Amino acid sequence: VIELDEEEDDDEFNEQNDADIAQMTQAYQTQLDSFDAAAVITRVSAEERDALVAEVMRLMLFSQYRDGAPVLRADVSKLISSVSSARGLTSWIVAQAQVKFMSIFGYEMKELSRATAKKTGAARHNLDADPPKVYVLKSALPAAARQRWVDRSEDHAARGFCMTVCALVHMSGGTLPEDRLWQHLEAMGLRRDDEAHPKLGDAKAALARLIKKRYLIREKLHGATNEAGGDAYGVTLAERAKDEIGVDGVEKFVAGIMRGAEDGRDAGDGDGGEERE
Repeated sequence: VIELDEEEDDDEFNEQNDADIAQMTQAYQTQLDSFDAAAVITRVSAEERDALVAEVMRLMLFSQYRDGAPVLRADVSKLISSVSSARGLTSWIVAQAQVKFMSIFGYEMKELSRATAKKTGAARHNLDADPPKVYVLKSALPAAARQRWVDRSEDHAARGFCMTVCALVHMSGGTLPEDRLWQHLEAMGLRRDDEAHPKLGDAKAALARLIKKRYLIREKLHGATNEAGGDAYGVTLAERAKDEIGVDGVEKFVAGIMRGAEDGRDAGDGDGGEERE
């Protein structure tokens, strides 16, 4: 039986979620309306436009559920060019897809600038160019709503692993040698050679997924060697970690862990005091 006050709370919660999604949808609709549609319509029919939008949405959904990797804008452009002979359609078709994702699925097809590994010397010259753009799908539901209705208990370990690794990298000044990262993780009970962790499965594969999904960048550390004497690698935060978690999110996560540890110590001290009495 649902109490009346719980129903009222749900109604208020739903109304706020609907308002948030409507606001985001309107923002993408405004972006779409800014295009000179008349100029584009002369180059592509409504049927062809709908087909192109559907192809882009299919690509995004396939990537999301295959491995979660972001989709390069260059790949979106290549897809559109393979279907239509008209040129200069990418931005307009993407804007159409962004509106449809919001209005139909409640997903935000967000554009991000792909983070790049730090370079020195001659390689740094290549960083002068604008970073490539990528697209990711994000639920438009606020965090509280996702936790209440969408999140699955079996995904909690993967999210916790992601937050923990990102926090370790952030607290290490933005770059963390891979060997050092595994030392920290092993201190928490996750061994590098564990291929059957009860929650994460293969430990190295779990870290590789964070790199594939662009939460982390793996880069060679010049002039350094790993524990085995080979090339050393480090990890830095990539664009999805910065966008979805951010510095504030990492710091709140760390603060929560510290509070939990302090509460645990206080409880232990209290128990000890009672025993001494």
